[in-house]
Amino acid sequence: MRLVFAALFAALYVLPAAAETTPAAAPERITGTIVSFAAPTLTVKTVKGATATITLAPTAKVIANQRSSFNAIKQNDFVALTAAAGKDGKLKAKEVRVFPEPMRGFGEGQYPGDKTDQTRVNGAVTEAATTVKGKGGTLKLSFHAAAANALGICSGHAPAPGKGGCTGEAEILVTPATPVTTWVLGDPSWLQAGKAVSLYAVTARDGKSTTYGVIVEHDGVKPIP
Repeated sequence: MRLVFAALFAALYVLPAAAETTPAAAPERITGTIVSFAAPTLTVKTVKGATATITLAPTAKVIANQRSSFNAIKQNDFVALTAAAGKDGKLKAKEVRVFPEPMRGFGEGQYPGDKTDQTRVNGAVTEAATTVKGKGGTLKLSFHAAAANALGICSGHAPAPGKGGCTGEAEILVTPATPVTTWVLGDPSWLQAGKAVSLYAVTARDGKSTTYGVIVEHDGVKPIP
């Protein structure tokens, strides 16, 4: 789960920040507990015991994880998942995350995961077929990507949501043990003292840190560890 969070969150929210703040270093992942929030300044006590002060950019997203299930996935939902090929060569999901509609198209495409044996796929659900017992099943996804290779396989990141040099499809097995969650868009009122939080921050050359997205504990569900 951590791999999906790192890749998606960094790609979706840190890159705009990097362009605007002229970062002095690579994006830093910060996890811990909120000490205070006085817009736009968020103060966090990190898991390492340090205190971090981060500015939320005007377009920053506040997001929470919500537990879900395979049976809740609907046709045309936009999902992100990490999968690995089984012995039969078929992709099996390690995690499935359903995006809210305003985030449709973020990270779209099919590309390597953080581990050599993993593949990341972000796309729209064309079919969600449950098993006979109704737990888990098969997801079929359609996605835009960068280009098709010599074998005609469409892969890479889409240059923009819903756009790309090719359109690809993927079929992924989701087992009953595969975690399925939904990202829920919230607002800064969720940033309350004592809540667990996880984010990526970019530090500019003037030493100020900025984030474009925060995942915060909500309704008892904490951010991904």
